[in-house]
Amino acid sequence: MGPLIESAVMMGLHLTTDNSRLMTAPGFTLVELVVVITLLGILGAFAVSFLVQPIEGFLDTSRRSRLVTRAETALARMEKELRLALPNSVRVHVSGRTVEFLRTLSGGRYRREADPGPVPGDPIDFNAAADGFDVLGGMPSPDQVIGGGSRQADCLDGTVDCLVIYNTGQPGADAWSGDNIAAVAFMDKGPPLRANFDNSGDLPGWSFPFESPGQRFYIVDTPVAFVCDPGSGQVRRVSGYPITAVQSQSPPGTSHLLVDGVSACTFSYAPGTATRAGLVTLQLTLTEEGESVRLLQQVHVPNVP
Repeated sequence: MGPLIESAVMMGLHLTTDNSRLMTAPGFTLVELVVVITLLGILGAFAVSFLVQPIEGFLDTSRRSRLVTRAETALARMEKELRLALPNSVRVHVSGRTVEFLRTLSGGRYRREADPGPVPGDPIDFNAAADGFDVLGGMPSPDQVIGGGSRQADCLDGTVDCLVIYNTGQPGADAWSGDNIAAVAFMDKGPPLRANFDNSGDLPGWSFPFESPGQRFYIVDTPVAFVCDPGSGQVRRVSGYPITAVQSQSPPGTSHLLVDGVSACTFSYAPGTATRAGLVTLQLTLTEEGESVRLLQQVHVPNVP
């Protein structure tokens, strides 16, 4: 054969050899792929079963921590403000969902008797509807006291701050009923510092019914209430409303959200005695995604008037 024919024959042989290699190249059959996919699925299911529980545990722990933090923050705020309560002014509505008190802005000790020295000073007159007295030892934040009242009504409706002496919470000495509460007329910076009250505008024959054994007086600026409503899932702080003898479950005033997600709540109060302070018990239950956390806080409040 000629050279051209021999070359063609050789090329054909090479092509035949290469095609046979391609036809016999290793690979996966459909059955093998199905088996592999099945095995991977089984292994994945086992892996997921081992990972799900730790992840769910982490999410549960995070949710509980979040609920506890929110409840603790709300209870701490309530405790802080309850410690500012006028002695024996805390009261809880019969529903057990509203705790209320008169908030003290300041206070001090009044002069009860004139000094026998050359500067007698100005003692309080317990037989007058309007009077003033020297403040012994000063008082916190006298510049923040709002005066200008000439009637008890000015104090009860929140127009001016109130001056309270010897509040026992008993009939005849209950600030909620106006027994021992007077409107602040003005604060005279002196020296000496002098507090002035005035109820003569609408109560001309009025006077403070009892003296304080410790010569204490308190300045009250507003009632404060914490109102729990499981229906809306909220506890709200309400302030800036009138002082009234009858307690309301939902008092009017300026309302601010304290905490939400509340599913249950209970407030109670054990009045103080001669041997112990008053005790407020606060219980909140917060719920999120079907899980609940219940916290209880007890607050000792002063009861020495």
